[in-house]
Amino acid sequence: MKKSRPLRSFLLRYLLCTALTCAIACLVWGMILLGIISSGLVLPAYSGSDATLQAMEKLPAMSADHFDPDALPALCRWVLLDGSVSPGESALPHHVLATNLSEKDLAQALVLGSPVLYQKFYRDVPLIDGTLCRLQYDFTTPYADPALRGILPDFQISMLVILALLLLLIILAMTRRAAARLQAKTELLTRACRTLAARDLTAPMPGPTHIKEYDSTLQTMNALQEELAASLKAQWALEQQRTERMAALTHDLKTPLTIIHGHAELLAEEGLSATEQPSVEAILRAAQRADQYLTALREINHAQISPSAMETIDLADFAAALCATGQALCAPRGLQFISAVPSVGIKFRGRKQDLIRAVENLLINAARFTPQGRKIFFQSYSDASGITFSVRNEGSAFPAAILQSGGQMLSTGDAARSDGHQGLGLYFARTVAESHGGHLHLSNAENGACAALWIPLIDS
Repeated sequence: MKKSRPLRSFLLRYLLCTALTCAIACLVWGMILLGIISSGLVLPAYSGSDATLQAMEKLPAMSADHFDPDALPALCRWVLLDGSVSPGESALPHHVLATNLSEKDLAQALVLGSPVLYQKFYRDVPLIDGTLCRLQYDFTTPYADPALRGILPDFQISMLVILALLLLLIILAMTRRAAARLQAKTELLTRACRTLAARDLTAPMPGPTHIKEYDSTLQTMNALQEELAASLKAQWALEQQRTERMAALTHDLKTPLTIIHGHAELLAEEGLSATEQPSVEAILRAAQRADQYLTALREINHAQISPSAMETIDLADFAAALCATGQALCAPRGLQFISAVPSVGIKFRGRKQDLIRAVENLLINAARFTPQGRKIFFQSYSDASGITFSVRNEGSAFPAAILQSGGQMLSTGDAARSDGHQGLGLYFARTVAESHGGHLHLSNAENGACAALWIPLIDS
């Protein structure tokens, strides 16, 4: 298996490969340049210097009146200056007697100057009559054909530009290749993070990247995934055990509670004294409350252990049934029920009976804690992510304890405990929402409380 190496080794390899490729490109460029010179298309760089040396041998015998340019080599560049200019001194344009230089080269020759990119050299040769011939040359590779020198750009500069562009393309290509490889390895880390974020405990971690630092991070993520899996499995086992024990407890309590309730009813039918009657009525009320509590527990356990089957539900019909329940709850208490239901045609997948019971619990809680004459608002709507059922009331807000731990079993506020309520309605709603992959959100509005049950859309 390929071993992991440090990130600095990866970067060093990139630098070495880039440098080696650039060196090979320079070597190929040099061989092409030599091949062009060998073909005779351009002359060697020393050709200008040789032409100047040949001209220096012939110029001392000439004079301004008998100056013969044809006797000088073809590559020789010269300017003839009058006798007022001494060798090595700058000259002015009116000192020029004759020249074969271009306007740009002449301006540089008069001041013994050079262009920015390379050096030009000068040789001043006095003629027999005291005039001065200034020769100009450089070490570049000129075109062999004089006609090409005035048409095409400077060959040496063109070749250098080509080399610079070639090296730039190589660097860009090597950098892009290294960046793509590094991005692919970084994507493995991103996938691992997404796996952990999604709490997918079965998907294997991607990799290896063969980069030591990255592989170390992936190993840490893999360890976290294993620890999270073990923790959740233990939590699920405890939750399952608690649910089973709760189901057994509610089943065992049902029989003695029925006996107590039945005997209390028999006692109530007998002629009781004024002191016995309140006691029997208290027993009946307590037995009835305990029976309601056990019924709620059985519903919760049944939803957890044996949830109802998924089915396709029409949102408009579903919401209409809940509105009817809301009206029935509000009317006896003198409450105003205001609803907003979606238009027809929207369907979703869910456990219908569990959802009905969950939203009804929210309506029951709202009706219980809303003062007479106030309003309860019910709204159901869908968007691209899922379905929301919202119940908001005018009246008591949720206590801080409910907002912090609402939806947990036996989580109640002081107002709830005053009538024997044990918070099972919110717990059941949260359980149903989570069984659908959703959640229950509790909040306080300006003049009341709001409970929203959200479930995601599930394909049919």
